[in-house]
Amino acid sequence: MKLKFIKLAVLLVGFIFAYSCSEDDATGDSTMTPTSPSLSVTLSFANQQTLVETDADYGFTVSISEPQIVDVAVYLSQIGGDATEGDDFDIPHVVTIPAGSTSVSDAITIHADDLVEDTETAVIQIATGLESNVGSIGSQTVTFNIMNLVEGDLAIGLEWDTEGYQFPNGQLFDPTDLADLRLLITDVPYTSIFDGADGGSFETYTLTESSPDGEYYVVADWYSAYDLGDQGFFPLNLTATFDQVGVINGMSFSFANALNSGNSCSSIYFILAKVTKSGDNYTIEEVGENSPVTAAPFIGTATVVTDDWADYDPGETVEIEAGATPYEFWIRSYANPYISNPNTSYMVVTIDPLTGSATVMSNEDFDYGCSQGDVTGSGTVNACAGTIDLVLTFGLGNCGDYADNAFVLQL
Repeated sequence: MKLKFIKLAVLLVGFIFAYSCSEDDATGDSTMTPTSPSLSVTLSFANQQTLVETDADYGFTVSISEPQIVDVAVYLSQIGGDATEGDDFDIPHVVTIPAGSTSVSDAITIHADDLVEDTETAVIQIATGLESNVGSIGSQTVTFNIMNLVEGDLAIGLEWDTEGYQFPNGQLFDPTDLADLRLLITDVPYTSIFDGADGGSFETYTLTESSPDGEYYVVADWYSAYDLGDQGFFPLNLTATFDQVGVINGMSFSFANALNSGNSCSSIYFILAKVTKSGDNYTIEEVGENSPVTAAPFIGTATVVTDDWADYDPGETVEIEAGATPYEFWIRSYANPYISNPNTSYMVVTIDPLTGSATVMSNEDFDYGCSQGDVTGSGTVNACAGTIDLVLTFGLGNCGDYADNAFVLQL
């Protein structure tokens, strides 16, 4: 009887154990399965760097869209340039995102040395396409222009961007595809160019110790601008940098909306800074001034585009002469058939040099046979487009006043 009871107890325990196993709630059974995440690279610096050869780190972060059950290796490679790895720079050839993580950070290192060399370039790709366990790969290519200076030389750099501007169709552009600028070294005030740099990318110039002592302006102006067509025009932010071995390290001035592609001819410039040189000593002052709009580009023979007052037909021409100041020109009335004093009367146009806006005042009454003949108005001038866009009012005394008459000329 006792033995039978023991057997029943054993069977009961076995049944309870089996039942408890069948009621598994799956706690602890969660597993990760491999996927194909997207990979992206974020830089802590701009894709193009011009720098003096000095010890510096340039950080980056590689990320994947979701964690993986295995490590993800991301590769770096020098794909261009004449700088030497190990001497001029170092890169981690592999960075690893650990299993269960979504990112890893590392840095590209630029080295200083005492050997004077020409400017060298290193083009480095982060995420080469050899990565496995990922789907789409958003790699980054970075370019380092590494300058070497001797004591007494001043390295000057010019970079630009469109940060803060939203293009109408949402496109993203490389700044050097949008604009090609020149870096000029001029006299003070700016009347002539001493020297400059005009490459196909961000610009660098070295003012050597042997350069004459004195004051120099550092100036940016246009070589060309990309035509966005119906998207309109874009602003450019400018940054000027200055380096002198052991004295000046990474001094920079930045200027928002300094230039605009709507006025992108060589007569438009921006004064970035003034450099005063005395031997191997340099004093650098921020300036930040746009080029003044002067009358000079508008002197000559202009074609009538629009004349609401109808003194002239479209396509006829008028003569424009220099005025009493650099910011004034005179629109002569020589060809006006409706006034009795065409040889002595003219419109005096005065330009605001900072904005390009214009005001108009006749030098004497335009004699239409009325008791008065005042001509006044306002508008704008555009040196790059060669346009004079005015709205005129004719105050003719007993004949009445006539406002809002468009008068547009094309040089």
